Amino acid sequence: MSKGFKLLVSGTSNAGKTTLTKDLKDTLVISHDGKAYPFEVPHALLTDITTTDDIVNFVNEKVLAYEDAYGTMPTNIVFDSVSRIYDSLNESCSRRFTGFTIYSNLDKEIKAFADFLEEILEGGVNLIIISHALFDAEENKYNLVGKGSFAKLGGFLSVVDEGIFVEAKNDKRILHFRSTKFPARTLREELPKSMPSTDFDLQAHVELLKQSGESASKFTL
Repeated sequence: MSKGFKLLVSGTSNAGKTTLTKDLKDTLVISHDGKAYPFEVPHALLTDITTTDDIVNFVNEKVLAYEDAYGTMPTNIVFDSVSRIYDSLNESCSRRFTGFTIYSNLDKEIKAFADFLEEILEGGVNLIIISHALFDAEENKYNLVGKGSFAKLGGFLSVVDEGIFVEAKNDKRILHFRSTKFPARTLREELPKSMPSTDFDLQAHVELLKQSGESASKFTL
């Protein structure tokens, strides 16, 4: 079984990040974004988070529920959004700890969550990670919203090969695949620097990345 891939989808609030997921197939969406998930894709609303164990138990429970409902495991799992999950972990650590122990325990929780994502990938499931981003006027670029040491190291952009940034430009949505201003990157040479969201299909993009990963895995020693 080949390892799954990680795809980052980021953008500012109301940029249309979640909307991209509406055409996904064989997918389970774990929603923790402060609002109901609006599309006809299998999903579960993760409400209260105290520790990463709460996330792990919830996801494992919903994966089993997906298998019961559809007779197979999901091919993709979407986390919408990791920035909200980190906010919830931060709030929980702030309630339970004091001083510097808040941040040391937050780092532990974030590492545990990152380790859990790697376990999912090892099972052959693809991850689509949705994150909010904010504009930094001093650096003149957009940065992912994050917490702890992981954020200082670049957050999820530092651990993915593929990252899409959704830019709200007037009444249009532009997707960026490679940029220094936006948290976007790709190893796919055939992809353009950017394109209108109306010309993009996330399911087709997932299939493209899957084929690429399978081709590369043949050369693993």
